[in-house]
Amino acid sequence: MSRSRGRGPSQADIAREAGVSQSTVSMVLTGAGDLGRISAETQRKVLRAARQLKYVPAGQLRTASGTREAPLLLGVYTFEPIFPTSAGDYYFEFLQGIEEEAGIEGCNLVLFTAAPSEDGVRRIYRGSANGLRQANGSLLLGHHAHREDLGRLARDGHPFVYIGHREVPGAEISYVGGDYRAATGRIVDDLVELGHRTFAYLGEVKRDEPQTDRWEGFSAALARFGLPVPEPVFARPEDLTAQWLDETVRQGTTAVLVEAVSLLRVLNAMVKLRGLAIPADLSVVLLVDDPGGEAGPGPVATLRIPRNTMGRRAVRLLTSLITDPAGDYERQILLPCTHTLDGTVAPPSQTL
Repeated sequence: MSRSRGRGPSQADIAREAGVSQSTVSMVLTGAGDLGRISAETQRKVLRAARQLKYVPAGQLRTASGTREAPLLLGVYTFEPIFPTSAGDYYFEFLQGIEEEAGIEGCNLVLFTAAPSEDGVRRIYRGSANGLRQANGSLLLGHHAHREDLGRLARDGHPFVYIGHREVPGAEISYVGGDYRAATGRIVDDLVELGHRTFAYLGEVKRDEPQTDRWEGFSAALARFGLPVPEPVFARPEDLTAQWLDETVRQGTTAVLVEAVSLLRVLNAMVKLRGLAIPADLSVVLLVDDPGGEAGPGPVATLRIPRNTMGRRAVRLLTSLITDPAGDYERQILLPCTHTLDGTVAPPSQTL
């Protein structure tokens, strides 16, 4: 392969190496591969070629004089145990995206962890010491973050990106999340088009921004159609009862939206206990990925989160925060999600 002397590999070089078009390379490297319906295998082929050619995006990881700096050291910190992991684990695609993009950006990664505090949440700070200070910047993951630590990181000026939508009072933190509000609204649109008019909503007890976004997208969509917004049930799986299902069905409900796999497993058991069937008697949509198939055998209608793309986009945002902290770019990013209604959704039964 020939290249112009004095320059590094270009996107055209990557396209030739991977056997794809330059526009495909551009979409993959900017995190828009999922939006362009580029297959996962093609995206991996592009990323593999970029790593092999040691591609560095223009303007990244360079000094003002144009010379290459030493590789950035990016920390990966988890607020809850997620290692080791497998391809069927919820966090696998996030971590794979982080690793892939770090290779493209020429960054090194280091994993940070900590013992949990009294409330079961890992803490970044022990006294006044920032446990992430060895890294140039950090990527944070976990369902339930410690908000006080996020605020302290922001005040200390440590560059970080949260993977997931999180808000901290008194601080503007950077994040890359999924647009769950819009995605849940589109799910309701499709269910209404199928003929569903009466809904139930089954959510988690612990309410963070992702859970709130889903509920708000659901309720706003029903209001837009002029349909009744049900009282949501936010419950632990062990607190659900078959009597709740009886009342839900008695009210004429034909579709249930569920926030967690654990809640869906209990719902499946209760439906069987009452001699009902999904989706013949009740359509169900899971509002979170289930990569491990824990919800049960067969396909499940689900909201699909661009987890690999979120990990890659978070790395790019973090390198920008480190190398160009005053730059004019978006720091709070919500990526589009997709969904499928295969398996557990059907038009409503006329007998309910």
